[in-house]
Amino acid sequence: MTTRAAAFTRRAFLVGLATLIGFGRRIRAQVEDYTRYQPLVRPAQVALEDLMTPARAFPFTADGMTLPSAAQPNQPVHFNGMVVRTSKGDNSADRFKAVCLKCPHEGCDVDFIADPGRIPSEVTDALGHLNEALYICPCHNSTFKMGDGSKLFGPAPRGLYRFKVTAVNETAVEIGAIEEDALLIA
Repeated sequence: MTTRAAAFTRRAFLVGLATLIGFGRRIRAQVEDYTRYQPLVRPAQVALEDLMTPARAFPFTADGMTLPSAAQPNQPVHFNGMVVRTSKGDNSADRFKAVCLKCPHEGCDVDFIADPGRIPSEVTDALGHLNEALYICPCHNSTFKMGDGSKLFGPAPRGLYRFKVTAVNETAVEIGAIEEDALLIA
């Protein structure tokens, strides 16, 4: 094979790989768009002044209703959640993320660890040195990203259940819906 042909083959491979990676990101974004949410019984409100600094989380409580297909259908359910500003800038709803504080592994309440120096050694041994805030389950060290609650480490079968930030106004962040799957197991 000539040098020119080899360069063409490498280039074609790299272009194909870049296209595949971009396609995968697009599919993941579309899947997130189709995650089904159910409205809360009453939207939760968190004062905007409590969320002015990125990576500062603030707790809230939310009331939902189990789904008709749940083990105990149409029952009120209470959720503890945490909302965080993920980046600086305007106060658009996409700058805020909210998660349920119940671990999807065995239902333990997860902790928000703002100081990376407090991350358990079992987690840093597995993931290396981390310098960002995380959610960690104290029962089995399942570890989740601060922003979207996605799983980083541990026995949890998935990331944390998510809430949808439905509005932001001059005074408050409104959390108005929860991921449908959380209402099946509640």
